[in-house]
Amino acid sequence: MESIIKRALEAAKVAIDSLEDKGRELNVGAFGDISTVADVTSEKAIIDVLKSAIPNITIISEEAGLISDVENSEYLAVVDPVDGTVNLKQDLPFYSAAVAISRGRGFSDILAAGIINLVNGEVIIANERGVYLNDKPVKPSNTCSLNEAVVSLDLKVFKHDARLSMFAERVVSKALYARFMGSAALETAYVGCGRLDCFLALDGVRVVDMAAAAYIVMRAGGAFKCLDISLENLDLFYKGNVRYIATANDKLLKELIEIFP
Repeated sequence: MESIIKRALEAAKVAIDSLEDKGRELNVGAFGDISTVADVTSEKAIIDVLKSAIPNITIISEEAGLISDVENSEYLAVVDPVDGTVNLKQDLPFYSAAVAISRGRGFSDILAAGIINLVNGEVIIANERGVYLNDKPVKPSNTCSLNEAVVSLDLKVFKHDARLSMFAERVVSKALYARFMGSAALETAYVGCGRLDCFLALDGVRVVDMAAAAYIVMRAGGAFKCLDISLENLDLFYKGNVRYIATANDKLLKELIEIFP
């Protein structure tokens, strides 16, 4: 499965790189966000590879929604063709694509997942054996204390939730460094690679945005906690937003939970 995912992600990058108007807006996608030429082009490239390799696969994608609902299909793919569309539109070089393939509709049924940095082409792949960045094994950092941690978080929470905004302020004030880069999937995956020590999606993201990244963190040996729902019981067809914390290890997660309001 990982080879199929890698081919699909690399096809998405090739397709986007060929565009001259990749940031042009087209319409509203299945989940209510604005779709661009890049979103639609990446989605088609990924789906073409997936369907060629697994003809009867069912696919859920951020732009088109449920694309191929095959009766008695053995496999399900969860696809985010571009995560960080605002960055792409603004020509900020930090956006990604993500694919997870499962043998059921639950998070625990995922077999493999991958994320590609659509700017530099780095591919992060996770399977039952571990996590690999450009085919080399990676793991989370050894950082166990928030005051030594490089954290990233979604700042949109400050617009919507006073309680979680208070928590975010506590995290930022205690952390060694704080960042917000604009692609939740890639930032979460970087926790699994040891590039970030923690990522907080406090405003919530959709399952298509986080399924592959959460799988990467867990397979790498990191810690992952959903704030509103159990990750193990997460339905990949769930349409709501998922708020979560991803950390390099259980000790760092425990410290964050202790300051949670």
